[in-house]
Amino acid sequence: MAENSEQNPSNPGSNGHEQTRLSPLVALLGVLVSVEALLVTAGAVYFLSRIFLETPENLSGAFVIFAITLIIAAGLIATAIGTFKVKSWTRGAIVTWQILQFFVATSFIQGIQVWQPVGWLLIVLAVGTAVLLFSRPVINSMTAEK
Repeated sequence: MAENSEQNPSNPGSNGHEQTRLSPLVALLGVLVSVEALLVTAGAVYFLSRIFLETPENLSGAFVIFAITLIIAAGLIATAIGTFKVKSWTRGAIVTWQILQFFVATSFIQGIQVWQPVGWLLIVLAVGTAVLLFSRPVINSMTAEK
């Protein structure tokens, strides 16, 4: 009975929870973070495949790198979900990841020639996501009183 008293009579589908419309820029931010999460997940799968396809010099080190990459992927997936739910805590996680991604990308650019295009792609993705994150509409949407 208490649940019925919380429902909004003007909105028959309301269950007492405030419905918020997702801003298009916040949705784009969520998509970009999701793409980054997929790329890191693919990186974890790549590291795992290298363990079984090649003989690593340090097997325990290879598993640690795989585990760390998997933990980062899980964090990014959680951040992407939080972004689509317009949670304000995601802003700090996103900016931290963009900084880390930028530094990883620069190491790709300075390293093996084959990996340089990947590095440039990661830099463009990091800078684009950071610019979007600090745009006024996204800041207003993600820091608004709920």
